[in-house]
Amino acid sequence: MTAHPYLEKKVVLTSKHEKLKLIKPAFDALVGCELFEENLDTDQLGTFSGEIERVASPRETALQKARLGMKETGLLLGLASEGSIGPDPVIPFMNSNIEHLVFVDDENGIVISEIYRSFDITAATITAAPGQDLTSFLGTADFPRHALIVRPNTRVKSDCIKGITDPDHLIAAIEVSSKISPNGFVVIESDLRAMHSPSRRKNIEEVAKLLALRVSHLCPECDIPGWGQVDYKKGLNCSECGMNNLTAISQEILGCVKCDHRQPGKVIAESLEPAQCNFCNP
Repeated sequence: MTAHPYLEKKVVLTSKHEKLKLIKPAFDALVGCELFEENLDTDQLGTFSGEIERVASPRETALQKARLGMKETGLLLGLASEGSIGPDPVIPFMNSNIEHLVFVDDENGIVISEIYRSFDITAATITAAPGQDLTSFLGTADFPRHALIVRPNTRVKSDCIKGITDPDHLIAAIEVSSKISPNGFVVIESDLRAMHSPSRRKNIEEVAKLLALRVSHLCPECDIPGWGQVDYKKGLNCSECGMNNLTAISQEILGCVKCDHRQPGKVIAESLEPAQCNFCNP
């Protein structure tokens, strides 16, 4: 069996927020590369707390992060992640965490990426005054297991006090922020940086497993890493009335990130349930 092309090769993970221990185990087990962390100022590309707005898409931001580390170290292999937390794009009234993880290989001119979407995320916010009873909010925010941020109640997000995991620190931060707030109120919100959010850390671990698995698979045609699902075959007939639904997903299509090779993958469904049929269930 041919050794994986990344076996024992150095790969730089660009991260300011202690993600190596979340991502490295999957790559050690499935790829065997030498993944190490380069702590650089990734906040310049955007912050969860909002002082610096992220202007690029999450995937593009992850690519920019990876290239920061690659430029710093001179390596041609880099890794980085970027997360988004907020209203889910598909299901109304639900918050979700969408994690993007990219593997950049400038030796072969490819980018391998994966996405993991989860509703298991702790993200809470409240506008409060000094001395206000925060018992209910702190329960929702899972404090102190999940850290908090306190800032003045202003439209422009600034003067953030981050990484709060102690009740006394929280009280002091509220007092300080209220004094520079125009109306005396403060905003208290979850600190969503990876090292301060256990629920987000779980999701980063999951996207790392997905990407490491994909990186471990080589294209059967050209032996380039990154073989996996690239599209879906669509079109299913209803099991009840036989009407065809052109948008229903029937099977995975597997493909290469480098060449044009494609082949059928896992069958997802052979027929459409009547509950999903536009005729049987209009």
